[in-house]
Amino acid sequence: MSKTRAIAALLACQCVLVSGLTLSVPFLALYLHRQRGMPMDQVGLTIGAMMLTTAVAQSLSGELSDLFGGKPVMQAAVAARALFSTLTGWAIAGEWSVGAVVALSFCSAFGGSFYDPAARTWLAQACDPQDRLRVFGWQRMSVNLGWAVGPAVGGLLAERSYAGLFGASGAVAFLCFLWFRWGLEHLPPAREGGAFRPAEALAAAGDRRFLLFCLLCLVSAAVHAQLVVGLSVHGASFAGLSERQIGLLFTLNGAMVVLLQNAASSWMERRSLATALGLGCLCYAVGYAGTAFAMSFGLMLAVVAVVTLGELVVTPGQHTLAANLAPAEVRGRYIGFHGLTHQIGHAFGPLLAGVGLKAFGPRSWLLVGAVSAATAFGFFGMRRRLEEEA
Repeated sequence: MSKTRAIAALLACQCVLVSGLTLSVPFLALYLHRQRGMPMDQVGLTIGAMMLTTAVAQSLSGELSDLFGGKPVMQAAVAARALFSTLTGWAIAGEWSVGAVVALSFCSAFGGSFYDPAARTWLAQACDPQDRLRVFGWQRMSVNLGWAVGPAVGGLLAERSYAGLFGASGAVAFLCFLWFRWGLEHLPPAREGGAFRPAEALAAAGDRRFLLFCLLCLVSAAVHAQLVVGLSVHGASFAGLSERQIGLLFTLNGAMVVLLQNAASSWMERRSLATALGLGCLCYAVGYAGTAFAMSFGLMLAVVAVVTLGELVVTPGQHTLAANLAPAEVRGRYIGFHGLTHQIGHAFGPLLAGVGLKAFGPRSWLLVGAVSAATAFGFFGMRRRLEEEA
């Protein structure tokens, strides 16, 4: 199989996987809050803790990918997601305790989180360095094509059965496991035959330039995480949106990436990646600050559109820099460490959203916008150091 066909096979499967995953994940917070009566600050704490534990999986995944290759790690991650998503749906249908539903969701999130660093390591190895930005852009397109389908269908299913959401998500993940098992090329690992030492997954922190880059990514991830939980709750609680309308917000996000990502990648190829990341974070700042005044479906669509313009640049730009700044023999380790810090940011995002919305209401979005603006100037300040990327 040629490199181009192998990359296309992975991206196609990722699109299907994400569409299945997003049938359920955006609606977990709404289920816990609306159906089980969990206070919003506790929902934010629960989702944040869940994502914090998955950060560990991110770092371990990169190290395992260096030792065994990306394909086996991806297979195991998708199998875990299939099993525990199905069990979560069963628990919801059987009206198990909130603790049981949350525990199964934790297991699904932890096991499934081994997938992303392994996929990025595989892609970085499969393509030439000069092609990485465009390939990671294509990966973002495949992810968002899944986002364009999954939440819209999920919004319809959520009005009928939350259990069905998680059962369908598990079924799709199982189909993707079969696809990975027999349809994806195995690439040789970077350090075949070495011993797995979990502590070495954090060794990338010794690279000061990479560490500073990852800390900025952590903050921008905390801001970006507001898209899933914070905007969903704001839309339901303050803007009066239905589950179906909330699903359409994510459909807009996914559709914009599918339609505009190639153009955004072409624009980034002619500029410093650090500058592009700073401009993307400024889009986050404008979009999230504007959420404080978004009290209708139309205004919420406008907010999501502005935030998505930032996402078009920030996500593939960060993934490309993480791969470019890494030595070849430990690329998975670096990508995994970047995933760790990124996931920590995503873990704090829902927590801050829950606490902020409960304490300050819509005004909390002004603070989110200010933090994103500060992150933008952090990337601008690191421009010279990051321009030394390989």
